[in-house]
Amino acid sequence: MLKVWFSFFFAFVFSVANLSSAQAKEALDLVILETLPVPIVAESRAEFEKELIRIMPDHDFKVTTYNAEGSEVRAKEILTELALEPAPDLIVSVATLATRALNASEEFIDTPKLFMVVSAPVEEGIVPAIGATSKRNMTGESHVLDAKVKLDMLDGVLRASKPTSPFTIGLVHSTYPSSSNLVNQLLALDSDYENINLVAVSTPYLEGNEGRVEMTDNIVDSLNQKRSELDGYWLSSGPLAEANGLVEKVKETSGLLPLFAESISSVKDGALIGVVSEPASIGKSAARKAKLILEKKSARDIPVGKMDTYTVAVNVTTAIKLQLPIPSSYLKLSKEHVYH
Repeated sequence: MLKVWFSFFFAFVFSVANLSSAQAKEALDLVILETLPVPIVAESRAEFEKELIRIMPDHDFKVTTYNAEGSEVRAKEILTELALEPAPDLIVSVATLATRALNASEEFIDTPKLFMVVSAPVEEGIVPAIGATSKRNMTGESHVLDAKVKLDMLDGVLRASKPTSPFTIGLVHSTYPSSSNLVNQLLALDSDYENINLVAVSTPYLEGNEGRVEMTDNIVDSLNQKRSELDGYWLSSGPLAEANGLVEKVKETSGLLPLFAESISSVKDGALIGVVSEPASIGKSAARKAKLILEKKSARDIPVGKMDTYTVAVNVTTAIKLQLPIPSSYLKLSKEHVYH
Protein backbone atom coordinates (compact mmCIF):
# COMPACT_ATOMS: atom_id res chain seq x y z
CA MET A 1 0.00 0.00 0.00
CA LEU A 2 2.87 2.33 0.87
CA LYS A 3 4.52 1.70 -2.53
CA VAL A 4 1.26 2.48 -4.32
CA TRP A 5 0.87 5.74 -2.37
CA PHE A 6 4.43 6.82 -3.13
CA SER A 7 3.95 5.97 -6.83
CA PHE A 8 0.82 8.09 -6.89
CA PHE A 9 2.59 10.91 -5.04
CA PHE A 10 5.53 11.04 -7.43
CA ALA A 11 3.24 10.81 -10.46
CA PHE A 12 1.26 13.75 -9.09
CA VAL A 13 4.40 15.81 -8.43
CA PHE A 14 5.74 15.00 -11.92
CA SER A 15 2.45 16.11 -13.52
CA VAL A 16 2.40 19.36 -11.57
CA ALA A 17 6.04 20.02 -12.52
CA ASN A 18 5.27 19.41 -16.18
CA LEU A 19 2.24 21.72 -16.01
CA SER A 20 4.26 24.45 -14.34
CA SER A 21 7.00 24.07 -16.97
CA ALA A 22 4.47 24.39 -19.78
CA GLN A 23 2.90 27.42 -18.14
CA ALA A 24 6.35 28.99 -17.74
CA LYS A 25 7.03 28.99 -21.49
CA GLU A 26 7.43 32.48 -22.90
CA ALA A 27 4.93 33.30 -25.63
CA LEU A 28 6.35 34.89 -28.77
CA ASP A 29 4.39 36.39 -31.65
CA LEU A 30 5.92 36.03 -35.14
CA VAL A 31 4.65 37.33 -38.46
CA ILE A 32 5.94 35.85 -41.72
CA LEU A 33 5.43 37.81 -44.93
CA GLU A 34 6.10 35.78 -48.08
CA THR A 35 6.58 37.30 -51.51
CA LEU A 36 4.97 34.56 -53.59
CA PRO A 37 3.88 30.91 -53.26
CA VAL A 38 6.74 29.07 -54.98
CA PRO A 39 8.60 26.01 -53.63
CA ILE A 40 11.79 27.72 -52.40
CA VAL A 41 9.70 30.21 -50.38
CA ALA A 42 7.27 27.69 -48.88
CA GLU A 43 9.93 25.07 -48.13
CA SER A 44 12.36 27.55 -46.56
CA ARG A 45 9.60 28.95 -44.36
CA ALA A 46 8.52 25.47 -43.24
CA GLU A 47 12.09 24.55 -42.32
CA PHE A 48 12.48 27.85 -40.49
CA GLU A 49 9.45 27.22 -38.29
CA LYS A 50 10.43 23.64 -37.54
CA GLU A 51 14.01 24.52 -36.63
CA LEU A 52 13.00 27.52 -34.49
CA ILE A 53 10.67 25.34 -32.40
CA ARG A 54 13.46 22.78 -32.02
CA ILE A 55 16.15 25.23 -30.87
CA MET A 56 13.84 27.31 -28.63
CA PRO A 57 11.85 24.62 -26.78
CA ASP A 58 11.10 26.91 -23.83
CA HIS A 59 8.94 29.21 -25.93
CA ASP A 60 5.45 29.02 -27.38
CA PHE A 61 5.28 30.50 -30.86
CA LYS A 62 2.25 32.07 -32.45
CA VAL A 63 3.14 32.27 -36.16
CA THR A 64 0.91 34.13 -38.63
CA THR A 65 1.81 33.87 -42.32
CA TYR A 66 0.78 36.22 -45.11
CA ASN A 67 1.47 35.88 -48.84
CA ALA A 68 1.76 38.87 -51.14
CA GLU A 69 1.13 36.77 -54.28
CA GLY A 70 4.19 38.20 -55.99
CA SER A 71 3.12 41.83 -55.55
CA GLU A 72 5.14 44.51 -53.75
CA VAL A 73 1.98 46.63 -53.60
CA ARG A 74 0.11 43.82 -51.85
CA ALA A 75 3.03 43.35 -49.43
CA LYS A 76 2.78 47.05 -48.49
CA GLU A 77 -0.99 46.73 -48.01
CA ILE A 78 -0.50 43.76 -45.67
CA LEU A 79 2.03 45.71 -43.61
CA THR A 80 -0.34 48.70 -43.40
CA GLU A 81 -3.06 46.41 -42.07
CA LEU A 82 -0.64 44.80 -39.59
CA ALA A 83 0.38 48.22 -38.27
CA LEU A 84 -3.15 48.60 -36.81
CA GLU A 85 -2.46 45.67 -34.46
CA PRO A 86 0.07 45.24 -31.62
CA ALA A 87 3.59 44.81 -33.04
CA PRO A 88 4.87 41.20 -33.13
CA ASP A 89 8.15 40.14 -31.51
CA LEU A 90 9.66 39.48 -34.95
CA ILE A 91 8.67 39.96 -38.59
CA VAL A 92 10.24 37.57 -41.11
CA SER A 93 10.14 38.46 -44.81
CA VAL A 94 10.73 35.75 -47.40
CA ALA A 95 12.09 36.69 -50.85
CA THR A 96 12.85 40.07 -52.35
CA LEU A 97 9.59 41.98 -52.84
CA ALA A 98 8.26 41.28 -49.33
CA THR A 99 11.67 42.24 -47.93
CA ARG A 100 11.77 45.45 -49.96
CA ALA A 101 8.34 46.46 -48.65
CA LEU A 102 9.25 45.60 -45.06
CA ASN A 103 12.58 47.44 -45.20
CA ALA A 104 10.81 50.57 -46.50
CA SER A 105 8.02 50.44 -43.91
CA GLU A 106 8.06 53.29 -41.38
CA GLU A 107 5.49 51.57 -39.14
CA PHE A 108 7.86 48.79 -38.07
CA ILE A 109 11.16 50.62 -37.57
CA ASP A 110 11.33 49.53 -33.92
CA THR A 111 10.20 45.94 -34.61
CA PRO A 112 13.03 43.41 -35.13
CA LYS A 113 13.03 42.12 -38.71
CA LEU A 114 14.67 39.15 -40.45
CA PHE A 115 14.83 38.37 -44.16
CA MET A 116 15.62 35.15 -46.02
CA VAL A 117 15.66 33.98 -49.67
CA VAL A 118 17.04 37.37 -50.75
CA SER A 119 19.99 37.21 -53.11
CA ALA A 120 21.05 40.87 -53.19
CA PRO A 121 20.61 42.70 -49.83
CA VAL A 122 23.23 45.30 -50.79
CA GLU A 123 21.58 46.16 -54.11
CA GLU A 124 18.23 46.31 -52.29
CA GLY A 125 19.63 48.98 -49.97
CA ILE A 126 19.26 46.97 -46.78
CA VAL A 127 22.96 47.41 -45.96
CA PRO A 128 25.86 49.20 -47.69
CA ALA A 129 27.92 45.99 -47.75
CA ILE A 130 27.84 42.36 -46.66
CA GLY A 131 29.02 42.29 -43.04
CA ALA A 132 27.42 45.66 -42.23
CA THR A 133 24.42 46.26 -39.99
CA SER A 134 21.11 47.81 -40.96
CA LYS A 135 19.86 51.10 -39.49
CA ARG A 136 16.28 49.81 -39.85
CA ASN A 137 16.46 46.97 -37.31
CA MET A 138 16.72 44.26 -39.98
CA THR A 139 19.18 41.44 -40.62
CA GLY A 140 19.42 38.23 -42.64
CA GLU A 141 21.55 36.37 -45.16
CA SER A 142 21.99 36.27 -48.91
CA HIS A 143 21.41 32.70 -50.09
CA VAL A 144 23.39 32.81 -53.35
CA LEU A 145 27.06 32.51 -54.22
CA ASP A 146 28.94 35.46 -55.67
CA ALA A 147 28.57 35.77 -59.44
CA LYS A 148 32.35 35.36 -59.89
CA VAL A 149 32.40 32.02 -58.05
CA LYS A 150 29.63 30.67 -60.27
CA LEU A 151 31.32 31.92 -63.44
CA ASP A 152 34.58 30.31 -62.27
CA MET A 153 32.78 26.99 -61.84
CA LEU A 154 31.17 27.10 -65.27
CA ASP A 155 34.41 28.24 -66.87
CA GLY A 156 36.15 25.25 -65.28
CA VAL A 157 33.80 22.89 -67.13
CA LEU A 158 34.00 24.73 -70.45
CA ARG A 159 37.79 25.13 -70.31
CA ALA A 160 38.23 21.37 -69.83
CA SER A 161 36.74 20.80 -73.31
CA LYS A 162 39.42 23.06 -74.86
CA PRO A 163 36.97 25.15 -76.94
CA THR A 164 38.18 26.94 -80.06
CA SER A 165 35.64 29.76 -79.55
CA PRO A 166 33.61 31.13 -76.62
CA PHE A 167 30.32 29.54 -75.60
CA THR A 168 27.50 32.03 -76.16
CA ILE A 169 25.11 31.72 -73.23
CA GLY A 170 21.73 33.38 -72.90
CA LEU A 171 21.15 34.86 -69.43
CA VAL A 172 17.50 33.97 -68.95
CA HIS A 173 15.78 36.26 -66.46
CA SER A 174 12.80 38.44 -65.70
CA THR A 175 12.84 41.99 -64.41
CA TYR A 176 12.17 40.60 -60.91
CA PRO A 177 14.78 42.33 -58.69
CA SER A 178 16.94 39.36 -57.66
CA SER A 179 16.98 38.04 -61.20
CA SER A 180 17.98 41.30 -62.89
CA ASN A 181 20.55 42.07 -60.16
CA LEU A 182 22.28 38.74 -60.72
CA VAL A 183 22.34 39.22 -64.48
CA ASN A 184 23.89 42.68 -64.10
CA GLN A 185 26.62 41.20 -61.89
CA LEU A 186 27.32 38.44 -64.43
CA LEU A 187 27.43 40.82 -67.39
CA ALA A 188 29.88 43.07 -65.53
CA LEU A 189 32.30 40.11 -65.29
CA ASP A 190 31.76 38.73 -68.79
CA SER A 191 34.94 40.17 -70.31
CA ASP A 192 37.08 38.34 -67.70
CA TYR A 193 36.29 34.94 -69.25
CA GLU A 194 37.59 34.07 -72.70
CA ASN A 195 35.44 30.92 -72.93
CA ILE A 196 32.16 32.66 -72.06
CA ASN A 197 30.08 35.17 -74.01
CA LEU A 198 26.96 36.23 -72.11
CA VAL A 199 23.82 37.60 -73.77
CA ALA A 200 20.80 38.89 -71.81
CA VAL A 201 17.46 37.20 -72.59
CA SER A 202 14.77 39.01 -70.59
CA THR A 203 11.04 39.12 -70.03
CA PRO A 204 9.02 41.59 -67.91
CA TYR A 205 8.15 40.32 -64.45
CA LEU A 206 4.46 39.44 -64.14
CA GLU A 207 2.69 38.70 -60.86
CA GLY A 208 0.81 35.55 -59.88
CA ASN A 209 0.60 32.02 -61.27
CA GLU A 210 -0.74 33.22 -64.62
CA GLY A 211 2.16 35.65 -64.80
CA ARG A 212 4.70 32.82 -64.37
CA VAL A 213 3.04 30.90 -67.19
CA GLU A 214 3.20 33.94 -69.48
CA MET A 215 6.83 34.66 -68.52
CA THR A 216 7.72 31.05 -69.31
CA ASP A 217 6.06 31.28 -72.74
CA ASN A 218 7.88 34.56 -73.45
CA ILE A 219 11.27 33.07 -72.60
CA VAL A 220 10.60 29.91 -74.62
CA ASP A 221 9.76 32.08 -77.65
CA SER A 222 12.80 34.31 -77.15
CA LEU A 223 15.21 31.39 -76.89
CA ASN A 224 13.65 29.72 -79.92
CA GLN A 225 14.24 32.88 -81.94
CA LYS A 226 17.88 33.05 -80.77
CA ARG A 227 18.65 29.31 -80.96
CA SER A 228 21.09 29.69 -83.87
CA GLU A 229 23.10 32.25 -81.86
CA LEU A 230 23.26 30.38 -78.55
CA ASP A 231 25.13 27.33 -77.24
CA GLY A 232 22.93 27.17 -74.15
CA TYR A 233 21.47 29.37 -71.46
CA TRP A 234 21.85 30.35 -67.80
CA LEU A 235 18.66 30.08 -65.74
CA SER A 236 18.79 32.91 -63.22
CA SER A 237 17.26 33.01 -59.73
CA GLY A 238 13.77 34.37 -59.15
CA PRO A 239 10.28 33.26 -60.17
CA LEU A 240 11.40 31.86 -63.54
CA ALA A 241 13.72 29.41 -61.78
CA GLU A 242 10.60 28.10 -59.99
CA ALA A 243 8.43 27.90 -63.11
CA ASN A 244 7.13 24.42 -63.90
CA GLY A 245 8.32 22.85 -67.14
CA LEU A 246 10.52 25.69 -68.41
CA VAL A 247 13.60 23.55 -69.10
CA GLU A 248 11.52 20.87 -70.86
CA LYS A 249 9.62 23.40 -72.99
CA VAL A 250 12.83 25.10 -74.13
CA LYS A 251 14.36 21.71 -74.98
CA GLU A 252 11.30 20.74 -77.04
CA THR A 253 11.13 23.98 -79.03
CA SER A 254 14.77 24.96 -79.54
CA GLY A 255 16.87 22.03 -78.34
CA LEU A 256 18.80 24.36 -76.02
CA LEU A 257 19.87 23.21 -72.55
CA PRO A 258 20.77 25.30 -69.50
CA LEU A 259 24.52 25.29 -68.86
CA PHE A 260 24.02 26.75 -65.38
CA ALA A 261 20.97 26.87 -63.13
CA GLU A 262 20.11 28.40 -59.76
CA SER A 263 18.03 25.42 -58.61
CA ILE A 264 18.61 21.69 -58.06
CA SER A 265 15.33 20.83 -59.78
CA SER A 266 16.60 22.46 -62.99
CA VAL A 267 19.74 20.29 -62.89
CA LYS A 268 17.51 17.24 -62.52
CA ASP A 269 15.60 18.48 -65.59
CA GLY A 270 18.81 18.77 -67.62
CA ALA A 271 20.95 21.74 -66.59
CA LEU A 272 24.66 20.97 -66.84
CA ILE A 273 25.60 22.38 -63.43
CA GLY A 274 24.00 24.25 -60.56
CA VAL A 275 25.08 25.69 -57.23
CA VAL A 276 22.45 26.71 -54.71
CA SER A 277 21.51 26.90 -51.05
CA GLU A 278 18.71 24.41 -50.53
CA PRO A 279 15.54 25.42 -48.63
CA ALA A 280 16.43 23.23 -45.64
CA SER A 281 19.74 25.08 -45.20
CA ILE A 282 18.12 28.49 -45.72
CA GLY A 283 15.37 27.85 -43.19
CA LYS A 284 17.64 26.39 -40.52
CA SER A 285 20.20 29.18 -40.84
CA ALA A 286 17.43 31.81 -40.62
CA ALA A 287 16.06 30.12 -37.48
CA ARG A 288 19.44 30.46 -35.79
CA LYS A 289 19.44 34.17 -36.66
CA ALA A 290 15.88 34.49 -35.34
CA LYS A 291 16.89 32.94 -32.02
CA LEU A 292 19.67 35.49 -31.67
CA ILE A 293 17.32 38.36 -32.52
CA LEU A 294 14.64 37.22 -30.09
CA GLU A 295 17.17 36.85 -27.30
CA LYS A 296 18.56 40.33 -27.96
CA LYS A 297 15.10 41.82 -28.69
CA SER A 298 16.79 43.62 -31.58
CA ALA A 299 18.38 43.05 -35.00
CA ARG A 300 20.25 46.36 -35.11
CA ASP A 301 23.70 45.02 -34.18
CA ILE A 302 23.52 41.71 -36.09
CA PRO A 303 25.41 41.98 -39.42
CA VAL A 304 23.83 40.91 -42.70
CA GLY A 305 25.80 37.96 -44.03
CA LYS A 306 25.98 35.27 -46.68
CA MET A 307 25.02 31.62 -46.41
CA ASP A 308 28.00 29.31 -45.99
CA THR A 309 26.26 26.06 -47.02
CA TYR A 310 25.77 25.36 -50.72
CA THR A 311 24.85 22.33 -52.79
CA VAL A 312 26.58 21.55 -56.09
CA ALA A 313 24.70 19.46 -58.65
CA VAL A 314 25.70 18.18 -62.10
CA ASN A 315 23.88 16.38 -64.90
CA VAL A 316 26.12 13.77 -66.52
CA THR A 317 23.72 13.09 -69.41
CA THR A 318 23.85 16.74 -70.44
CA ALA A 319 27.64 16.77 -70.13
CA ILE A 320 27.91 13.77 -72.47
CA LYS A 321 25.43 15.25 -74.94
CA LEU A 322 27.36 18.54 -75.08
CA GLN A 323 30.74 16.75 -74.96
CA LEU A 324 31.76 18.69 -71.87
CA PRO A 325 33.84 16.66 -69.42
CA ILE A 326 32.90 17.27 -65.77
CA PRO A 327 36.02 17.75 -63.61
CA SER A 328 36.36 15.04 -60.96
CA SER A 329 36.46 17.72 -58.24
CA TYR A 330 32.93 18.81 -59.22
CA LEU A 331 31.67 15.23 -59.07
CA LYS A 332 33.12 14.87 -55.57
CA LEU A 333 31.42 18.09 -54.46
CA SER A 334 28.10 16.97 -55.94
CA LYS A 335 28.00 13.67 -53.99
CA GLU A 336 24.36 12.51 -54.13
CA HIS A 337 23.43 15.29 -56.56
CA VAL A 338 24.83 13.72 -59.71
CA TYR A 339 21.95 13.22 -62.14
CA HIS A 340 21.52 11.22 -65.33
